[in-house]
Amino acid sequence: MSASVADARLDAFQPLRVQRAGDDVLAVLVDAIRGGLYRPGDHLPTQVELAAQLGVSRGVVREAMMALRRAGVVSVRRGRGGTVVASLEHLDDVLVQIRGQTRETLRTVLEARRVLESAAALLAAKRAKRSDWRELRALAGQLEALSEDPALFVRTDAAFHVAIARLSGNALLERFLRETFDEVIATTARLPVGRISTTEAIAMQHDLLVALESRDASAIAGAVDDHLAPLERALVGRRLSAV
Repeated sequence: MSASVADARLDAFQPLRVQRAGDDVLAVLVDAIRGGLYRPGDHLPTQVELAAQLGVSRGVVREAMMALRRAGVVSVRRGRGGTVVASLEHLDDVLVQIRGQTRETLRTVLEARRVLESAAALLAAKRAKRSDWRELRALAGQLEALSEDPALFVRTDAAFHVAIARLSGNALLERFLRETFDEVIATTARLPVGRISTTEAIAMQHDLLVALESRDASAIAGAVDDHLAPLERALVGRRLSAV
């Protein structure tokens, strides 16, 4: 891999301004590896490069790298080999151990999203007219063309879910869900990837639409759960619960 490509990928990291930088550097590195920015066999940036890019000390980066090494996620090659991504197998285990501010914020907003989305979808299924599903189909249809524009894709995906809350007929629920999505987007902006596969997201939008149109409460609950779980697992290491 050329140096120019490696440098471009390093630009995906943003400076951290957190109280417990060690945990949050670890969260950033796990996100970069899980999200495919660095794949098995790829060399990670040096500790010096990461420390400068993230705005933390080299010791903090070294601590995060050691945690990844203990979990078998990375290996260190002697000489000038550097640190290499070795395995994706234990990424969830690493995330679950993180107790930093970023992880706690993510858990909080994702739990709130789960409660709000479940309630909004069930109410929308009861109250929406058949013609109301057209707006949702239109929003879902826009996503495929936006797969190369992550920021706009996320915003359009959020608009789809807020539209479901609007169809619930509960303005307060709609406002809460909109604010929760703003929190999710703001928090994941600190992560170099912070999202799931666009192909997977589009497929789950379709499944959720089918469930809503069926107006079957059990199918809707299952579709919402399936829709939320991948991002929860990617960001906090496990599927969350609405209760």
